Amino acid sequence: MKKAAAKRRRTISIIYLARHGETAWNWNQRIQGQTDVPLHERGRKQAAALAARLASVPLERIYTSDLGRALETTGIIAARQPRTVPILPMPELRECDYGLWEGLTYQEISERFAEDWQAWLRGGRVGRPTGGEDFLTLQQRAGRVFDAAAREGKTVLISAHRGPLRGILCHALGLEPIFRSRFLMTNCSLSALECHPEHRPRLILMNDTSHLQELQKSCADEGSTA
Repeated sequence: MKKAAAKRRRTISIIYLARHGETAWNWNQRIQGQTDVPLHERGRKQAAALAARLASVPLERIYTSDLGRALETTGIIAARQPRTVPILPMPELRECDYGLWEGLTYQEISERFAEDWQAWLRGGRVGRPTGGEDFLTLQQRAGRVFDAAAREGKTVLISAHRGPLRGILCHALGLEPIFRSRFLMTNCSLSALECHPEHRPRLILMNDTSHLQELQKSCADEGSTA
């Protein structure tokens, strides 16, 4: 009986979720989707702050989107780990394919594609970016990566984008896609799920940005003296 209990404890997984650092398109509120926009300097500083936060967490594996902004964030995090961590780039963790919306601001999308934009904002199982991917498809592909990680009984980081991370949370917690907008996913925020084989995952951390406070303060100070 003791051996069985010990085995169950070993199969518990802790899955951390991290969004990539900021890019120029994030700053300008442009839809990036699968367009490969790199981190800018502030985004790299955010990633370094997150890496310092996770340096005391012995990650055993990292699943990452294969888009450059996520890969660079992942590399900065992995470099601060006390030992080498396997990094697995996964196309399934790419941001949503936003089709004709990519590169446009929210205002431009609402004006050029008003009907599709309103359907997307309503959420649910209908609505998709013009020429792009619906959220349910995104949720299913990201959910497959999460399920694989949850079965490993390890401490794992999933480094990706707001869309797939929201999809993972809806998938893991058994929520309909319409609830996706309830989850804030700030650049370089950290969330976490505790996964047990005998019950649904438990959300133990959500959109934590405490590690970014000093960076936010320094940016505010720079702005006040500009």
